[in-house]
Amino acid sequence: MIRSYIVAAVLATAYMVAVVLATIGFSTQASAGMSQDLKSCTAAEGRNSANACTRVMNSGRLPRAQFYIGYFNRGSGYRRAGDFDKALADFKRVVKLRPKFARGYHMRGLVQGDLGAHASALADFEQAIALDSQAWVAYYSRASVLRAKGDYDGALADLKTAGEIKPSETKVQLLRALVMADTGDYAGARSDINKVISSGSDTAGGYYARAAVAFEEKRFDAASDDVERALERRAAFPAAHSLQGRILEARGDTAGAKAHYRKAIDTPVDNIEARNARKLAQDRLKVLGGATADVALNQKKLEVGCKRFLPATGTIINMDCAE
Repeated sequence: MIRSYIVAAVLATAYMVAVVLATIGFSTQASAGMSQDLKSCTAAEGRNSANACTRVMNSGRLPRAQFYIGYFNRGSGYRRAGDFDKALADFKRVVKLRPKFARGYHMRGLVQGDLGAHASALADFEQAIALDSQAWVAYYSRASVLRAKGDYDGALADLKTAGEIKPSETKVQLLRALVMADTGDYAGARSDINKVISSGSDTAGGYYARAAVAFEEKRFDAASDDVERALERRAAFPAAHSLQGRILEARGDTAGAKAHYRKAIDTPVDNIEARNARKLAQDRLKVLGGATADVALNQKKLEVGCKRFLPATGTIINMDCAE
């Protein structure tokens, strides 16, 4: 199977829900701190965001009816920090508090997948789909797990449904192409990937996917050219760095491969794509004798700077460097 690092947790940021506090009188300083925590909790970017969610829930200002949102965002923060056990515990709380909340099951399924519990992940995606038949991302995520299990027919069926619900979603198109390549249909996979590249909607992802297909075919020159194009368009692309490392390793350039594996580990981008790429990079560095860092610890290290950018709000906030 081609190692695909196309993100399985697409729209995770879009899933974050704004938290609204009860209007209780606080000092100006306390209100400013709580406002910052609300922004960080809603962004749900990592451990600092998870800590912010905890402070919000412990503040006494969060209505009980919104606690499932606090757990949802905190669980998402823990997941992005690589703390899957805490994330799973929070998403269990979410579905207990809101048993009809499809997103809760979807996110719990993603964490189950992170932990390698494929059967549990599939059950959660099934429940998410039962609650929201138009949740294309649940079909997409289920396809990713089915692909990992080698059920290519099942994966393609789910991607077909996801594509019918969201025809413009390039992630669905690219993952479908990679599954086609898994079945040996390299020409068909390239044709679909080329359509994405030609559309200009996700050229970085398209070049990466085409490079992955070429690598599987052992066309290393073509794979290297495309992965370089992907990195030119998206420098913070752990999967592309990992793939470039594999290409260089196949060519006997161990030093170059190690350099790209380290970039895959150190790139401060957090999603399933990044975590899988970092895991591969870690494994290869261990084999090659390179120094590695634990992915979760490395992610935490990346998060604890004094200033952080929040994509959800488009703002830069000050954080406690001691956290």
